[in-house]
Amino acid sequence: MNDTVTISRIGHQGDGIGEINGKAVFVPYSIESEELVVTGSNARKQIVTIAKASPHRIEPFCQYFGQCGGCLLQHVEHQRYLDWKQEILLEAFNREGLTIDPLAMRSYEKTNRRKAVLTARKHAAGVILGFSERGSNDLIDIQNCPILIPELNAVLDKVRDLAKVIGLDKGEIRINLLHCINGIDLSMTFKGKVNDALIRAVISHTAARAFIRLTLNGEIVFESQKPVLKIGTAQVTPPPNSFVQAVTTAEHDMADLVVDHLSKCKKTADLFSGFGTFALRLAEKSLVYAAESNEAALAAMDRAWRETGGKLKTITHEKRDLFRRPMNVKDLKYFDGAVFDPPRAGAEAQARELAKSPVRKIAAVSCNPQTLARDVKLLVDGGFKIKSVTPIDQFAYTPHLEAVVLLER
Repeated sequence: MNDTVTISRIGHQGDGIGEINGKAVFVPYSIESEELVVTGSNARKQIVTIAKASPHRIEPFCQYFGQCGGCLLQHVEHQRYLDWKQEILLEAFNREGLTIDPLAMRSYEKTNRRKAVLTARKHAAGVILGFSERGSNDLIDIQNCPILIPELNAVLDKVRDLAKVIGLDKGEIRINLLHCINGIDLSMTFKGKVNDALIRAVISHTAARAFIRLTLNGEIVFESQKPVLKIGTAQVTPPPNSFVQAVTTAEHDMADLVVDHLSKCKKTADLFSGFGTFALRLAEKSLVYAAESNEAALAAMDRAWRETGGKLKTITHEKRDLFRRPMNVKDLKYFDGAVFDPPRAGAEAQARELAKSPVRKIAAVSCNPQTLARDVKLLVDGGFKIKSVTPIDQFAYTPHLEAVVLLER
């Protein structure tokens, strides 16, 4: 049965929200003020027709939009979309009792992603390679993704060829592609063993020549040259499948904000450091201690630091689970600056210790406004003042929002 609904707002997950018979309903790909005819037996509805369109509605630029679950908001005019993201940030901080005046949203050209995570799956017609359909385990076969940089789109057929060599009879293959300054790094993860025969078949295939490193189930089986990312004056080789900021210019913007804020600190703690996105830049002016639970990431950072040949100040590091064992007040007494960039769960335990510590300046980086606001509130309650909040739209057309908050005592 069809219903009519007027959309009152866009929710935090990108769906339009309205009411039918006094109950909230959620309508994907809709915009506030739109009048819709919808269908669906539960609170989640689908658009049948748009009776009255929003003036902010535009034509999506991707042929897969509405099927692929990657982008959810290409139908919204750009400025309205940016305003919506700003509203998410403001609401998150308001819930914590914090009033902020964010700087202008940093946004980027739509063709910008240097990293992609895709799935390959067997199909009657061959191999499907692409992204999950929204709200489904089905895959949308992608021939060209307009948000990926051209270099990644150019190798998708090569990835399909290698997936056929591996075989998909036992399930699906998880694909990680990363564009580095000297070529493309490919990692493939799947069920089953990686034996010598499979390795020979994969690396002898002509498609393998499109990549500078090839990793199967965590094992590097081919490397014509080590993949390189430039971080400040250093060059780092990221471990396979490691966390890398998806957009190069967004990483530079975040790093510039952090480094400028902490530039006068003599000793800085980089917490949840990864392979040194901030640490290797901070070490140009400061002694740095880096804490991270991923040992391979720390080893990559350490090699990059040593290979600068003394151009950077000392970086010491420690493998440490900061969720279970955050740096405490005693650990932090030697530092006047700190940066943290945790996973989406945030850094609650670490923020509590920082709030009690003698650290003078902090840069808080996060891709989750809700946990970021919670952690910043702990710091404010501990005597810090918010100096600036900069939203960064690294994951465009999705509900995800990066932000950098600079604080000082």
